[in-house]
Amino acid sequence: MGRAKGDGTISWDEQRNCWFVRVTYKDPKTGETKRKKLKGSKDNTPKGKSVTLRIGQNWLEQIQTGMLPDADKMTLGDWIDTWLKEYIKPNVRIKSYDKYEGCLVQYVKPKLGNIVLGKIREVHLTALFNELLTSGGKKQIGLSSSTVRATRRYLSMCLEQAIKSDLLQKNPVKQTKPIKLVKAEIQTLTEGQADSLTAAAFAAVQKADQDYALRAAKAAEKAAQTGKYTQVSMANIVHYSAYMAILLGLGTGMRLGEIFGLSWDAVDVEKGIVYVKRALVTSRPGVNFEEPKTKASRRQIPLSSDIASELRKYKALQEWRKNLLGDQWSELNLVITNEFGGVFNTSNFTSRYFKPLLLQISAPKGFKFHDLRHTHATLLLLKGIPVKVVSERLGHSTVAMTQDTYAHVLPEMQEEAVKVLEGMFTKELKK
Repeated sequence: MGRAKGDGTISWDEQRNCWFVRVTYKDPKTGETKRKKLKGSKDNTPKGKSVTLRIGQNWLEQIQTGMLPDADKMTLGDWIDTWLKEYIKPNVRIKSYDKYEGCLVQYVKPKLGNIVLGKIREVHLTALFNELLTSGGKKQIGLSSSTVRATRRYLSMCLEQAIKSDLLQKNPVKQTKPIKLVKAEIQTLTEGQADSLTAAAFAAVQKADQDYALRAAKAAEKAAQTGKYTQVSMANIVHYSAYMAILLGLGTGMRLGEIFGLSWDAVDVEKGIVYVKRALVTSRPGVNFEEPKTKASRRQIPLSSDIASELRKYKALQEWRKNLLGDQWSELNLVITNEFGGVFNTSNFTSRYFKPLLLQISAPKGFKFHDLRHTHATLLLLKGIPVKVVSERLGHSTVAMTQDTYAHVLPEMQEEAVKVLEGMFTKELKK
């Protein structure tokens, strides 16, 4: 190469007969400062020099807007996968990771995953969020505002990390309008419906007991004839578990995971107290037990005498079943179990046991197990139980959270308050 002429960043190459410009940038992978040589115009005039200078400036602008070296090959989908694997999975709970992954992989990647990271713009994201709100769910039904808000928040976190990793200059999510939260109406059962639900659940236990007795009698008769005994499945223990799960849901306001993660060493059946120390978490890798997220979630809940009595009877049945099976019985010491004392699959419980019972009592459409928690709180508040007591039973971090969640109950409570005050201060006037 001949002697270069120029001002240090831009020079004319006599041998190649063109301008070259050198730019300095920060390598996003190593963090090192590097230089890159870019070929420019072949016009050896001030105009050609100016054109070459613009080539360098454009290249640096691409860096500033996200198109870093090698980032022109990285798609949003690639970065989402990297972010989830390297920054989220090692640092959050399994259930939390499932939420991050579910929102980004299910809702963002299919629509925008193939777009180069640096080319994602506000208009893409606004269109995505609008689509999710109107037709993003199953059967083209819009997702809830809370789900879309979560998706927007997770994507913003993802792109903020891209900025920290020198893959982006700006976060286009911040240019979109925040999603307005539309609170879903809380579903609850009336006191009568709740009573009917537990009655239906116990009736299912009784029917399962009868079925077991018939099958056991037939097996014994066959054994007498053939000399071979076939073990009879004790499905009644599973129905009993389902009944107790529902009873605990209504009677304590515990979450599904807290109930299914409950072990007998966290239950004082004599004093009638449940100690919430952990929750069962179901994710794609399998099941796991996790401690409560907050101090308020780790709590003790007094039981009514009738529920404590039901727990004692249920525990006695479990002990009999445990002695019968011996080594086949799980050592997890769970309260709510499958046929062999192991983890009761929550999806199986919901589809095979809980939903059929809801149909029997004509529960509100879309009623979920979590709504037993809402029912518990609502019925207590309507009975005049102080909101602070209800908040402690639910494990809310603040009383304000309970008040906000169950604001729908307040008008009815006001009406009851007026009834109590009726005539209280005018007794003498009426004499």
